[in-house]
Amino acid sequence: MELLGKVAVITGGGSGIGRACSLAIARQGADVVVADIDDRGLEETLKRLTHLGSGRYLPLHADVGKDSDVRALASDAIAAMGRVDLLLNNAGVVLEGSLEAISTDDWEWVLNVNLLGAVRGARAFLPHMLERGSGYIVNTAAVGGLLSDDPASIAYDTSTLAVVGFSRSLIRHVGARGIGVSVLCPGELGPNGGGQAPTGQGRRKRTSGRLKDATRLADRLVQGLRGEEFLILGHPGQRDAILEHWQDLEP
Repeated sequence: MELLGKVAVITGGGSGIGRACSLAIARQGADVVVADIDDRGLEETLKRLTHLGSGRYLPLHADVGKDSDVRALASDAIAAMGRVDLLLNNAGVVLEGSLEAISTDDWEWVLNVNLLGAVRGARAFLPHMLERGSGYIVNTAAVGGLLSDDPASIAYDTSTLAVVGFSRSLIRHVGARGIGVSVLCPGELGPNGGGQAPTGQGRRKRTSGRLKDATRLADRLVQGLRGEEFLILGHPGQRDAILEHWQDLEP
């Protein structure tokens, strides 16, 4: 997918990976809609986008954990821009803790944002893309879900692996109808966090990504879109590690 002249919607665009991807996509000549629950972060991203020069840039408040917000995001983005060619379901949260420490409410929270956020995005934008016979959806899913080895990340890794599974099913559903699907995989090669699982209640936080790493990953996104790669990995060695990890079903 070439980005010149396209319209992209990026959730979680108020910081980190989402902001870096917004800037990288805009530099390729695309118009960009950035969505986030962090309005101050959106303002900063918009400021950086406008410094790039020409282009249409629109910030929209949206919580991907709510059906109504995601439906409104799709409606408002299409109304303002005329169309949407690329959706990056990037908004996400992290939940750290051992299985014994994590409550059902916390499990529902992380799955609602990370997995169902991507599902909501696809459901909201796919009718528009299918009607036009073209479009592209990218779902962000940390590589830890494919290389899970840290007991403190059990909930987060489960949610991101579910996003990969959803994306594989999605491309089988819409790939023959002109819609591309990729998974953007941030994360370091090797253990997710190392060390022991935290004790006590699960710890919640939003994901973002360090700016330097986020910028590098955003460049990989642009490259991966051009090649229409399904797994857009942040580090070259990850593919071999993933294949080795999944060569059989033994843990």
